[in-house]
Amino acid sequence: MSLGMMLLLCLVLLLAVYWLLRQHYAYWRRRGVPELRPNLLIGNLAGMLSLRSSPADFLCQLYNHPDAQDKPFVGIHVFHKPALLLRDPELIKRIMIKDFPKFSNRYSNSDYEGDPLGSQNLFFLKNPAWKEVRLKLSPFFTSNRLKNMFPLIDEVGCNLDAFLRQQPLHNERMRCFDLEAKELCALFTTDVIATVAYGVQANSFTHPNSEFRRHGRAVFEFSLMRAAGFTLVFFMPQLAPHLGFKVVPDGPTKFLRKTINYVMAERERTNQTRNDLIDLLIDFKRSTLKAKADGNSDQFVFEGDILVAQAVIFFTAGFESSSSTMAFALFELARNPEVQQRLRQEIKDALIASGGKVTQQLIESLEYMHMILQEVLRMYPPLPFLDRECTLENGYPLTPYHKFNVPKGMPIYIPAYALHMDPQYFPQPRQFQPERFSPNNRKLLTPYTYMPFGLGPHGCIGERYSFLQAKVGLVYVLRNHLVTTSERTQRRMKLEPKAIILQAKGGIHLRLVRDPLGV
Repeated sequence: MSLGMMLLLCLVLLLAVYWLLRQHYAYWRRRGVPELRPNLLIGNLAGMLSLRSSPADFLCQLYNHPDAQDKPFVGIHVFHKPALLLRDPELIKRIMIKDFPKFSNRYSNSDYEGDPLGSQNLFFLKNPAWKEVRLKLSPFFTSNRLKNMFPLIDEVGCNLDAFLRQQPLHNERMRCFDLEAKELCALFTTDVIATVAYGVQANSFTHPNSEFRRHGRAVFEFSLMRAAGFTLVFFMPQLAPHLGFKVVPDGPTKFLRKTINYVMAERERTNQTRNDLIDLLIDFKRSTLKAKADGNSDQFVFEGDILVAQAVIFFTAGFESSSSTMAFALFELARNPEVQQRLRQEIKDALIASGGKVTQQLIESLEYMHMILQEVLRMYPPLPFLDRECTLENGYPLTPYHKFNVPKGMPIYIPAYALHMDPQYFPQPRQFQPERFSPNNRKLLTPYTYMPFGLGPHGCIGERYSFLQAKVGLVYVLRNHLVTTSERTQRRMKLEPKAIILQAKGGIHLRLVRDPLGV
């Protein structure tokens, strides 16, 4: 075959591939669905893959795209796969709550075999396993359990206060010192989750690079490779097993599996109980053994890594989301001194009323602090989007919005951060305004536009625990210190483009001024 003929064949082949790709990416146009025009091969993900903006800001750009304006939903492509981006609160309600059984699974997933602790936990599990595990874990967050946890959380709060009061002052006249707020808050939340869930003393304040803190940090350090891996998990999960990516890397997997299995074995050997997560997991294990002994093959099997995975997600989600919320709260308090002054006065008045003792009743009485945390979570939701997939064999009709029938397996994305930043629902969204969440104003919010903990049955199981932990931590920071900005504080928060969750680019650098409330 001549060179000219070979070149001609290559050209024809390339044109054929190009035509097939064009046909594939015309999926939404052929169905008359409003769409955001994709790029070949990468779909609509160019803005995120280029690392020009964070995933949160990227989804905001899709949500606010001129072609999406006034549309209840738009068609997009995540790499090669057609997907839906929801914009209308009522449609979001339908998918997330009213018709939840038809969208009960997340689209995102990791490698079930190669990454058991990352994939077999409550966050990633699919039905019916998810329903079984959720039902079994719910008792850990009852009011009575939280009441029993409080002394343990308070003890770590006292350690946080002592740690801050022991810090050397950088400026004796100003009585201040500088620190990175996210790491400080992560030390606190790591110690809290270790003691309330596992009955283990992590001692992060005395050993900031202890194994618990080091391995916890490793899960949420977003290098380029980790960023690429998490992109696969949320946007092309079918490839995750083939490319060897793990949500929980090998080091943390080995440490956490060894630690949790050891604690469970010791608890069983000594017959000690603490009413914590470990005791709950042991109960799961015993129910499985009993079912096997009784010949009951229908019961869900709780053993091995499925047990460890639940303990791991409590650890990773428990320390990361709460520490981020606390750190972002301190950042906004430093930038809004009048809000901080009012909050510190609320804390002081509550401490005076309680005789200087931090109690659960005191924490629950801090209404303004609750408003502040809700506003922080509006501006900085831990996960900037939610995802689901259609599980109906015959698809799901979108009437009356459109005649399109959502096929089984199609991913659906709900841009939580973009909704939180929509001036239609939250006027002046970039301004920190805790009054949005006052008892009266809360009633005026458009339903299904605020979702920092998710929505519906898949919503975060630990929401009340997360608030309790963050409030205790903030009380102990602000009891003896005033938070201000420093020369290193960002004038406007920049989010880390490599992080799938919300993280501050370069950290959150603040200044603490020793200023006791005197109670």
